[in-house]
Amino acid sequence: MTQTNFDALYSQIESLPSLPAIVADVLEVTDDPESSAKDMMQAILPDQSMCAAILKIANSAFFGLPREVSTLEKAIMVLGFDEVQNIVLAKAVFNTFKDSTSQGKEAMEQLWEHSFTCALTAKILADRSNQSANELFILGLLHDIGKLAMLITFPAIYSHFLTSEHNNGAENCAQERELFFISHDDVARQMLDRWLFPQKLVATIASHHTPTKVDDCALAASTLQIADAVAHLDSHSQDLDKSRIVAALHNSRHEYFLIWQQHNLPCHAEEIKIWLDLLHKSKQEDTAILSIFTS
Repeated sequence: MTQTNFDALYSQIESLPSLPAIVADVLEVTDDPESSAKDMMQAILPDQSMCAAILKIANSAFFGLPREVSTLEKAIMVLGFDEVQNIVLAKAVFNTFKDSTSQGKEAMEQLWEHSFTCALTAKILADRSNQSANELFILGLLHDIGKLAMLITFPAIYSHFLTSEHNNGAENCAQERELFFISHDDVARQMLDRWLFPQKLVATIASHHTPTKVDDCALAASTLQIADAVAHLDSHSQDLDKSRIVAALHNSRHEYFLIWQQHNLPCHAEEIKIWLDLLHKSKQEDTAILSIFTS
């Protein structure tokens, strides 16, 4: 059964459509230090929906720019190449999965909502630890991309699996390997490699459940792991008050905070309460961003 599941899943990964040409063009512009804002604009212009998404995001409260950005070139100059690249990558992935299945649709929507909460949390943690907030936001948004492929391949089985999980990343990965011979983090690596995503992004997403096993992206992977845990606990905030969420995280201090402690970053109870307050505020103010990505 498991080998059959693995074969079906591998075929699903191989059959996923290529990302639009705009992705390769944008990556090429970003990789070239001689590129200009006009080069980036020319790469994006053929895709009008992407142009509209970039303008909407640039003018959203998420960035809080002092004045309206009215042209694509201005948006590129204000946001910067890395941020534009991240928006294009995330939007392209959302579009790929948008109409991929009628079964498991509710589970897919819940996955996106969790991923968005994780992205908001990752951005907050980045701001609190002097990491790249834009990079961590996109990592959070895409961190469970492997689960989407598994959901598309096995909508009934995997929907049930998602609703019965215990929010323990390592345990879930082990259960996935029992069922499918592969876990969602390994699926994500295969998918993102196939789409030629930047290697740092691929490595961080693929190791966010095992940040102590990587070197170059250990801090980002650890931050993503903490954000993932906070987002899962926040989804149960009706059942858990702030103090119980903090306690739940502290019970997993060694697993979640080891690398943060090594970098002398704050992760004490009062700091975590600040994260939760900022997250609740961000969820109220920034929900429009998710609709831009999914539209």
